[in-house]
Amino acid sequence: MANKNEKIPSETTVRISIPYLTNLIVSLPLIGMVASFIASVLFTKEQIFESECGSRNFIPSFSSVIGVSPGKYIWRMAIAFHCFPRFLIALLYHNQFRTSLNKFKTNTGIKFLILKQLIHLNTFFEVCEVFGLILLSYISSKENYSLHEKAFIIFMLSSTLRMVTCLILFRQLLYKCWLNNEMNEKNKKFRFQTSYQWKMGLFCLAFIFSLLLVIAYIRHTSKCSNNIGQPSTAWSYFSACEYIICCVIMGYHATVCWDFNHFELTIYNKTTTKLNHDLNKSEQDIENEQKDIYLSR
Repeated sequence: MANKNEKIPSETTVRISIPYLTNLIVSLPLIGMVASFIASVLFTKEQIFESECGSRNFIPSFSSVIGVSPGKYIWRMAIAFHCFPRFLIALLYHNQFRTSLNKFKTNTGIKFLILKQLIHLNTFFEVCEVFGLILLSYISSKENYSLHEKAFIIFMLSSTLRMVTCLILFRQLLYKCWLNNEMNEKNKKFRFQTSYQWKMGLFCLAFIFSLLLVIAYIRHTSKCSNNIGQPSTAWSYFSACEYIICCVIMGYHATVCWDFNHFELTIYNKTTTKLNHDLNKSEQDIENEQKDIYLSR
């Protein structure tokens, strides 16, 4: 009989902490945005400072920056590495909210059903946000302006709605537990409190600048230049709002560090782990299992 202290060698287990993964996820688009902006200003300055109607801008739009080379290649490379882990984060939130919802004293009632549907909507909006980001990144405004515009609208709407649903779920399922002192871990209380406050503040900023962005866009499309023939500044204000909203959304996603502080992504060999688990059983347990099998026959 095999010695229970002997373990079968397995492949190296890979462990990546979720806060570290989140920092990587958020830093990629931030680095890509700054790098593509610098590269576009240095090499394609004449192309990015002019809007579609010919007016000259003092701030190039982000769509123009990622629409010409070499800026578009830098941005697309950053987004290629950024998007896949976002699906993992969406799944983590979905499971966390579902687990918290199942702890309710009652599984019936309107509130329970509404929260259950909001969990599915939150996951749906986050997936739509990622797909919208992919579309607007790989279909530039220079190549297909109409499709790029629709992708941008999908991204903005899904991002805003995802923030709203996440805030509602976070408050009802996680933050209220801290308020009612139902959680014993002081560290977790502090993390959920800090995360909720940052989420709310960043959402308010995103909402305000989204409204300013819409106003600037409507002003620009309705009248590209003012009555005295000077270039319109509306598109420059639109561009400034774009950069601010991008940074705010990145900051919102960075709050994942507080929500999953003790989580880690683990990659291991399932077969050897099961064999080691079996070997760790005591000889008495193995004999009892054999007796049960014999009696069942």
